[in-house]
Amino acid sequence: MMKNGLIIAGFDPSAGAGLLMDLKVFSAIGIYAFAVPTAIVEENTDTVNSITPVTPSVLRGQLGILLGNSRVHGVKIGMLSTGKTVNLIQETIYRYRLKNVVLDPVLSSSGGTSLSRGDIKYAINALLPFCTLVTPNIPEASVLSGVEIKNKDDMMLSAKYFLDKGAEAVVIKGGHFVQKGLDLYMDAKRHIFFEAKALNKDVHGTGCILSSAITAYLIKGYDKPAAVNKAKLFTLAAIKNSRRVSPSLHRLVGMPHMINKIN
Repeated sequence: MMKNGLIIAGFDPSAGAGLLMDLKVFSAIGIYAFAVPTAIVEENTDTVNSITPVTPSVLRGQLGILLGNSRVHGVKIGMLSTGKTVNLIQETIYRYRLKNVVLDPVLSSSGGTSLSRGDIKYAINALLPFCTLVTPNIPEASVLSGVEIKNKDDMMLSAKYFLDKGAEAVVIKGGHFVQKGLDLYMDAKRHIFFEAKALNKDVHGTGCILSSAITAYLIKGYDKPAAVNKAKLFTLAAIKNSRRVSPSLHRLVGMPHMINKIN
Protein backbone atom coordinates (compact mmCIF):
# COMPACT_ATOMS: atom_id res chain seq x y z
CA MET A 1 0.00 0.00 0.00
CA MET A 2 1.40 3.38 -1.00
CA LYS A 3 2.02 5.71 1.92
CA ASN A 4 1.16 9.41 2.00
CA GLY A 5 3.46 12.36 2.61
CA LEU A 6 2.72 16.04 3.10
CA ILE A 7 4.78 18.83 1.56
CA ILE A 8 4.60 22.33 3.04
CA ALA A 9 6.82 24.62 0.97
CA GLY A 10 7.09 27.58 -1.35
CA PHE A 11 5.75 27.41 -4.91
CA ASP A 12 8.56 27.84 -7.47
CA PRO A 13 6.96 28.03 -10.95
CA SER A 14 10.16 26.83 -12.61
CA ALA A 15 9.61 23.51 -10.77
CA GLY A 16 13.33 23.36 -10.11
CA ALA A 17 12.93 23.75 -6.34
CA GLY A 18 10.27 24.06 -3.68
CA LEU A 19 6.92 22.33 -3.64
CA LEU A 20 6.91 21.16 -7.27
CA MET A 21 10.37 19.61 -7.02
CA ASP A 22 9.40 17.93 -3.74
CA LEU A 23 6.39 16.41 -5.49
CA LYS A 24 8.64 14.92 -8.18
CA VAL A 25 10.94 13.43 -5.55
CA PHE A 26 8.10 11.87 -3.53
CA SER A 27 6.62 10.40 -6.71
CA ALA A 28 9.97 9.00 -7.87
CA ILE A 29 10.47 7.23 -4.53
CA GLY A 30 6.91 5.91 -4.41
CA ILE A 31 5.20 8.22 -1.92
CA TYR A 32 1.85 9.87 -2.63
CA ALA A 33 2.17 13.60 -1.93
CA PHE A 34 -0.29 16.07 -0.51
CA ALA A 35 1.01 19.61 -0.93
CA VAL A 36 0.27 23.00 0.63
CA PRO A 37 2.08 26.17 -0.54
CA THR A 38 3.42 28.64 2.03
CA ALA A 39 4.26 31.34 -0.52
CA ILE A 40 4.09 32.06 -4.23
CA VAL A 41 7.55 32.91 -5.52
CA GLU A 42 8.05 34.79 -8.78
CA GLU A 43 11.22 33.14 -10.05
CA ASN A 44 12.97 31.04 -12.64
CA THR A 45 16.02 28.86 -12.10
CA ASP A 46 18.32 31.92 -12.07
CA THR A 47 16.39 34.80 -10.50
CA VAL A 48 13.89 35.58 -7.74
CA ASN A 49 11.74 38.67 -8.36
CA SER A 50 9.14 38.58 -5.60
CA ILE A 51 7.62 36.51 -2.79
CA THR A 52 3.95 36.58 -1.76
CA PRO A 53 3.26 34.63 1.46
CA VAL A 54 0.04 32.63 1.63
CA THR A 55 -2.15 34.14 4.35
CA PRO A 56 -2.39 32.19 7.63
CA SER A 57 -6.14 31.69 7.18
CA VAL A 58 -5.71 30.10 3.74
CA LEU A 59 -2.79 27.98 4.95
CA ARG A 60 -4.78 26.84 8.00
CA GLY A 61 -7.77 25.98 5.82
CA GLN A 62 -5.75 23.90 3.35
CA LEU A 63 -3.97 21.99 6.10
CA GLY A 64 -7.20 21.43 8.00
CA ILE A 65 -9.15 20.02 5.07
CA LEU A 66 -6.30 17.64 4.22
CA LEU A 67 -5.38 16.46 7.70
CA GLY A 68 -8.93 16.33 9.01
CA ASN A 69 -9.65 13.08 7.17
CA SER A 70 -6.38 11.90 5.59
CA ARG A 71 -3.48 10.12 7.22
CA VAL A 72 0.04 11.25 6.38
CA HIS A 73 3.16 9.29 7.29
CA GLY A 74 5.67 12.12 7.09
CA VAL A 75 6.04 15.83 6.40
CA LYS A 76 8.64 17.79 4.46
CA ILE A 77 8.70 21.48 5.42
CA GLY A 78 10.51 23.96 3.18
CA MET A 79 10.32 27.74 2.86
CA LEU A 80 8.25 29.24 5.67
CA SER A 81 8.75 32.95 4.87
CA THR A 82 7.19 34.50 8.00
CA GLY A 83 7.10 33.89 11.74
CA LYS A 84 3.31 33.52 11.64
CA THR A 85 3.67 30.73 9.10
CA VAL A 86 6.20 28.95 11.31
CA ASN A 87 3.91 29.22 14.34
CA LEU A 88 0.97 27.83 12.38
CA ILE A 89 3.02 24.85 11.19
CA GLN A 90 4.10 24.17 14.77
CA GLU A 91 0.46 24.17 15.90
CA THR A 92 -0.45 21.83 13.04
CA ILE A 93 2.27 19.30 13.87
CA TYR A 94 1.15 19.27 17.50
CA ARG A 95 -2.58 19.10 16.78
CA TYR A 96 -2.37 16.23 14.28
CA ARG A 97 0.56 14.44 15.98
CA LEU A 98 2.54 14.39 12.76
CA LYS A 99 5.57 12.10 12.52
CA ASN A 100 8.69 11.96 10.34
CA VAL A 101 8.88 15.75 10.21
CA VAL A 102 11.81 17.02 8.14
CA LEU A 103 12.52 20.76 8.17
CA ASP A 104 14.64 22.35 5.46
CA PRO A 105 14.98 25.88 6.89
CA VAL A 106 15.22 27.77 3.60
CA LEU A 107 16.26 31.33 4.46
CA SER A 108 17.51 32.47 1.06
CA SER A 109 17.69 31.30 -2.53
CA SER A 110 20.90 29.76 -3.83
CA GLY A 111 21.45 33.07 -5.63
CA GLY A 112 21.41 34.91 -2.29
CA THR A 113 17.90 36.42 -2.34
CA SER A 114 16.25 36.42 1.09
CA LEU A 115 13.16 34.21 1.19
CA SER A 116 12.03 35.19 4.68
CA ARG A 117 10.48 38.30 6.17
CA GLY A 118 11.64 39.74 9.47
CA ASP A 119 13.60 37.71 11.98
CA ILE A 120 12.10 34.22 11.95
CA LYS A 121 15.10 32.66 13.71
CA TYR A 122 13.26 32.45 17.05
CA ALA A 123 10.15 31.01 15.43
CA ILE A 124 12.23 28.31 13.70
CA ASN A 125 13.99 27.54 16.99
CA ALA A 126 10.58 26.96 18.59
CA LEU A 127 9.76 24.52 15.77
CA LEU A 128 12.90 22.40 16.27
CA PRO A 129 11.51 20.22 19.12
CA PHE A 130 8.82 19.00 16.71
CA CYS A 131 11.35 17.96 14.04
CA THR A 132 12.58 14.45 13.37
CA LEU A 133 15.38 15.90 11.31
CA VAL A 134 16.47 19.37 10.18
CA THR A 135 18.61 19.99 7.07
CA PRO A 136 20.23 23.44 7.00
CA ASN A 137 23.01 24.30 4.57
CA ILE A 138 26.13 26.05 5.84
CA PRO A 139 24.76 29.64 5.67
CA GLU A 140 21.45 28.61 7.27
CA ALA A 141 23.17 26.61 10.00
CA SER A 142 25.48 29.56 10.71
CA VAL A 143 22.60 32.04 11.00
CA LEU A 144 20.41 29.82 13.15
CA SER A 145 23.14 28.47 15.46
CA GLY A 146 25.37 31.54 15.60
CA VAL A 147 28.41 29.38 14.72
CA GLU A 148 30.62 30.60 11.87
CA ILE A 149 31.27 27.38 9.99
CA LYS A 150 34.63 26.98 8.29
CA ASN A 151 35.52 23.32 8.88
CA LYS A 152 34.23 19.96 10.12
CA ASP A 153 34.62 20.88 13.79
CA ASP A 154 32.46 23.96 13.25
CA MET A 155 29.86 21.80 11.51
CA MET A 156 29.71 19.53 14.57
CA LEU A 157 29.42 22.46 16.96
CA SER A 158 26.58 23.94 14.91
CA ALA A 159 24.83 20.58 14.67
CA LYS A 160 24.92 20.21 18.45
CA TYR A 161 23.03 23.51 18.71
CA PHE A 162 20.07 22.04 16.78
CA LEU A 163 20.04 18.94 18.97
CA ASP A 164 20.18 21.05 22.12
CA LYS A 165 17.17 23.00 20.83
CA GLY A 166 15.17 19.79 20.56
CA ALA A 167 15.57 18.37 17.05
CA GLU A 168 16.04 14.57 17.01
CA ALA A 169 18.71 14.76 14.31
CA VAL A 170 20.37 17.23 11.96
CA VAL A 171 22.04 17.09 8.57
CA ILE A 172 24.29 20.03 7.80
CA LYS A 173 24.91 20.27 4.08
CA GLY A 174 28.57 21.22 3.70
CA GLY A 175 28.77 22.04 0.03
CA HIS A 176 28.85 25.81 0.38
CA PHE A 177 32.07 26.49 2.25
CA VAL A 178 33.57 23.29 3.61
CA GLN A 179 33.67 20.62 0.92
CA LYS A 180 31.34 19.85 -1.96
CA GLY A 181 29.61 16.52 -1.52
CA LEU A 182 30.20 16.52 2.27
CA ASP A 183 27.26 16.37 4.69
CA LEU A 184 27.24 15.85 8.44
CA TYR A 185 24.57 13.72 10.12
CA MET A 186 24.28 13.96 13.90
CA ASP A 187 21.85 12.69 16.51
CA ALA A 188 22.15 12.18 20.25
CA LYS A 189 24.17 8.97 19.86
CA ARG A 190 26.39 9.39 16.81
CA HIS A 191 27.72 11.58 14.05
CA ILE A 192 28.51 10.52 10.50
CA PHE A 193 30.21 12.46 7.73
CA PHE A 194 28.70 11.45 4.40
CA GLU A 195 31.05 12.15 1.52
CA ALA A 196 30.31 11.89 -2.18
CA LYS A 197 32.15 12.80 -5.33
CA ALA A 198 31.38 16.42 -6.16
CA LEU A 199 29.90 17.06 -9.59
CA ASN A 200 30.88 20.27 -11.32
CA LYS A 201 27.32 21.32 -12.09
CA ASP A 202 25.34 24.39 -11.01
CA VAL A 203 21.98 22.81 -10.20
CA HIS A 204 18.95 24.65 -8.82
CA GLY A 205 17.12 23.03 -5.90
CA THR A 206 19.52 20.32 -4.75
CA GLY A 207 18.75 21.07 -1.08
CA CYS A 208 15.05 20.54 -1.75
CA ILE A 209 15.78 17.24 -3.48
CA LEU A 210 17.89 15.98 -0.58
CA SER A 211 15.46 16.96 2.19
CA SER A 212 12.38 15.63 0.41
CA ALA A 213 14.20 12.38 -0.42
CA ILE A 214 15.15 11.98 3.26
CA THR A 215 11.48 12.46 4.18
CA ALA A 216 10.34 9.93 1.59
CA TYR A 217 12.80 7.29 2.82
CA LEU A 218 11.79 7.88 6.45
CA ILE A 219 8.18 7.34 5.37
CA LYS A 220 9.22 4.07 3.71
CA GLY A 221 10.60 2.88 7.05
CA TYR A 222 14.35 3.50 6.87
CA ASP A 223 16.05 4.70 10.04
CA LYS A 224 17.50 8.21 9.98
CA PRO A 225 21.12 7.49 8.97
CA ALA A 226 20.00 5.03 6.28
CA ALA A 227 17.42 7.51 4.96
CA VAL A 228 20.13 10.16 4.69
CA ASN A 229 22.47 7.79 2.88
CA LYS A 230 19.74 6.73 0.43
CA ALA A 231 18.77 10.37 -0.12
CA LYS A 232 22.40 11.30 -0.85
CA LEU A 233 22.53 8.64 -3.58
CA PHE A 234 19.17 9.77 -4.93
CA THR A 235 20.28 13.42 -5.04
CA LEU A 236 23.52 12.52 -6.78
CA ALA A 237 21.56 10.64 -9.44
CA ALA A 238 19.19 13.61 -9.88
CA ILE A 239 22.19 15.91 -10.36
CA LYS A 240 23.76 13.55 -12.88
CA ASN A 241 20.51 13.65 -14.86
CA SER A 242 20.14 17.45 -14.56
CA ARG A 243 19.13 19.50 -17.58
CA ARG A 244 18.95 23.14 -18.65
CA VAL A 245 15.22 23.81 -19.10
CA SER A 246 15.69 26.94 -21.22
CA PRO A 247 18.61 27.98 -23.46
CA SER A 248 18.51 31.48 -21.94
CA LEU A 249 18.87 30.27 -18.34
CA HIS A 250 22.21 29.38 -16.78
CA ARG A 251 21.34 26.99 -13.95
CA LEU A 252 20.38 23.35 -14.40
CA VAL A 253 17.41 21.51 -12.89
CA GLY A 254 17.68 18.10 -11.24
CA MET A 255 15.64 15.32 -12.82
CA PRO A 256 14.46 12.91 -10.08
CA HIS A 257 11.73 11.45 -12.28
CA MET A 258 14.43 10.17 -14.67
CA ILE A 259 16.06 8.02 -11.97
CA ASN A 260 15.51 4.30 -12.57
CA LYS A 261 14.93 1.95 -9.64
CA ILE A 262 16.99 3.68 -6.97
CA ASN A 263 14.27 3.05 -4.37
